[in-house]
Amino acid sequence: MSDKRSAETGGRRGVQRRDLLAAGLGAAGIGAVAVAASGREPAPVVISTGTASPTIRDVRAFGAVGDGEADDTEALAAACRTDGTPPVLYLPAGDYRVTAWPDLPDHSVVYGDGADVTTVFCDQDTTLVDLAGKQRIRFARMGFYLTGSKATAVRLAECFRCSFDTVLIRGNHLGDNHPRYAAQKGVVLEANTGGTSFIDCDINNFGVGLTTSCIQNYVTSSKFAGNRVGVLGTGNDHNAGLSLTNVEFVSDADPATTDRHLLIDGAANNWWLTNVWFEGAEVAVQVGTAGRGGPSQFGMVNCKVAARSCDIDLIYCRQPYLANIAFDADPDSRPVELRIDEAGCPEGVAVGLISSAGDEIGAPVFPQNWQVLGRGHMLRPTFTGTVTAHGSGADEILRATAPDGTGLASVLASGAWLSDRADAGVVLKDPEGGYWRLVVAPDGALRTAPLGRDRPVR
Repeated sequence: MSDKRSAETGGRRGVQRRDLLAAGLGAAGIGAVAVAASGREPAPVVISTGTASPTIRDVRAFGAVGDGEADDTEALAAACRTDGTPPVLYLPAGDYRVTAWPDLPDHSVVYGDGADVTTVFCDQDTTLVDLAGKQRIRFARMGFYLTGSKATAVRLAECFRCSFDTVLIRGNHLGDNHPRYAAQKGVVLEANTGGTSFIDCDINNFGVGLTTSCIQNYVTSSKFAGNRVGVLGTGNDHNAGLSLTNVEFVSDADPATTDRHLLIDGAANNWWLTNVWFEGAEVAVQVGTAGRGGPSQFGMVNCKVAARSCDIDLIYCRQPYLANIAFDADPDSRPVELRIDEAGCPEGVAVGLISSAGDEIGAPVFPQNWQVLGRGHMLRPTFTGTVTAHGSGADEILRATAPDGTGLASVLASGAWLSDRADAGVVLKDPEGGYWRLVVAPDGALRTAPLGRDRPVR
């Protein structure tokens, strides 16, 4: 391994030992040790390309060394040269030092022995894997590690149906070296790239982990750790969108490490988050930007959110939807759990939001036109059209209560209206604009009480 690499990072294994900021060796690391001790080479794993006759190519047969010292750039390029048949490129466990990545034809497959044991290392300020106009290229069971301060690991432009399965993509950004690597990017999705999937992947230690200006791309069962910004939606052209399912966003306690886990910057498309965990950031989720707009739809369902200063900051969104979200705080922090800009998010839906500081998010947080369903109550619901309420047996159909739970009025199962307070009878407006309340005397006699011309509020 080069002195430059060791000097900048303390060695790859030194980076891996950092809690949360590295993917960790785990079982894959144990497997690599066992292989080295036994002297046996791992058996290649055949991954179908979808073509009739895949050409499986072990890069060692083309001169690749994989010791972290030799330059394997040309060996990988030679392994990719075929007669037009999409190659299945196999990189056995090792550290492959390269300065560039070879061009890949459509339907190519590149795979190794594991995300932590097959690593492609690059120390250049370059875009390493640059895919343009490619279809159905797949990377699996391998890792990329970049130390160039302005490097990008993977860029996809006008690509469709490419996939990354059990791939570790790591940069060199840490809290104690910020902002040196703030320009590093893990994955860039642009120019109408679609159908890209990231499954069981780790994208760690970049200035921006994943940036997208496209729609219809997917991240699942994956982890973003130690990025300055984990996921960035950009472009401000109503196009950027992403679906994230079963994803973790984590970082350490150093404020210089992570600023935003998810940032949607400007006018964007649909964003959906399901079963997502956030912790260790100044602001966990920022939706929209003042003066630039935000997404047309943003949904979070079954998520846990923690941060230092603000858990979720809704600045602009035409149709926000939040359901079954637990709000928390990073250690030694007291964040604003939910902040909503009424001008940018005048309407929205919130269902079952739970606060670590109490039972629920308080009513004053929500703008007037939000529909909020909590534990046994609805906040400011608005109904359009005919509304029908059904009682069950002798149960009341509707009940109005005071803040302390005292009954005020009810609609009984028979349809009769009942007031439990003598001073809270029916209020009527006369033809000249005056308001009158019907009041009942102890002997049952009805009389009226004048209320003036201002519409009563009580």
